[in-house]
Amino acid sequence: RDLNVKHPTLTKAVAVLITIVLLAILLSQVNVADVVTTLASINPLYLIAGFLLYACSYFFRALRFWILLNRELSLKDLFRVVCVHNMVNSVLPARTGELSYVYLLKKICRRSVGDGVATLVVARMFDIIVIVVFFLLALQFMRDAPSALVRFAWVGGITVVGVITALILLLYFGRTLFTGMESLFEKFHVVRWNSGKYLLAKAEETVECLDRIKSPGSFRYVQVLLVSCGIWLSLYLLIYLLVIGMGVSVGFLAVLFASTFAIISTVLPIQGIGGFGTVEGAWTIGFMLIGLTKVDAISSGFIYHITLILYFLIFGVYGSLSLRVWTMGNAIDRT
Repeated sequence: RDLNVKHPTLTKAVAVLITIVLLAILLSQVNVADVVTTLASINPLYLIAGFLLYACSYFFRALRFWILLNRELSLKDLFRVVCVHNMVNSVLPARTGELSYVYLLKKICRRSVGDGVATLVVARMFDIIVIVVFFLLALQFMRDAPSALVRFAWVGGITVVGVITALILLLYFGRTLFTGMESLFEKFHVVRWNSGKYLLAKAEETVECLDRIKSPGSFRYVQVLLVSCGIWLSLYLLIYLLVIGMGVSVGFLAVLFASTFAIISTVLPIQGIGGFGTVEGAWTIGFMLIGLTKVDAISSGFIYHITLILYFLIFGVYGSLSLRVWTMGNAIDRT
């Protein structure tokens, strides 16, 4: 029990420390007033268009879960879940907010924990595949791509192959893996513990959901892949519009290449509170590689992150209020 208390406390402490240190380093390199001035000077049309693209990414996320859950749930309910899940996941450190999807799917949509875990893991695997493929394409077609990164493009290729292999193993050999897990639990008498029984039950639910996901065949994977492309194309276009709105003249492929560093930073196990510090730091590295000065790269990183926070807070508040009204309505109906 003490370990359960100390672990989240340590995670929060590390996240706070990372945030303070990185923000101190980054803010010492720029004039905060200039960041605010640049943000205020962005044409509102760019911000509105960016907001609409952000909404598209949410729709595609909900659509992907709808497909993975066999179209058995309301797309509207899944959109609400995505709104809250993305807000919580963006604020909490170390990706601990991912659990909010599993919780909301169970509480709001009455689906099992296994359904939540299975669909979330598959969705994240497709995210990795699409992000890395987009990054590699940008790297190959950029005329001024850093030669060192081009030489190490094979790392991205190995990542894609590795994730696809893991996805195939999970979908087609999940039952075998579960059987092995069950045997180990029995051998070491873990099944006697309540926690062991719980883990086995949830693992079986997850395998059952994976079996349902793979049952329609490869066409579903094509659908999920296309929808995943829609998610990230929407987000990359949003970033491109924001960069252009800041007055930075760079091509779309260059923005895609540079901003991927910031996107990858959000999936790190250790990151700052709300991503502050880590997102800006990774953004700065990416945009300096395509020729921006250190000051411009840091400033644009802060503007991007602040804008994104405003967007996900708007959708998060909408989702929270909408789910609250929905829950209250169901409670009244039951009485």
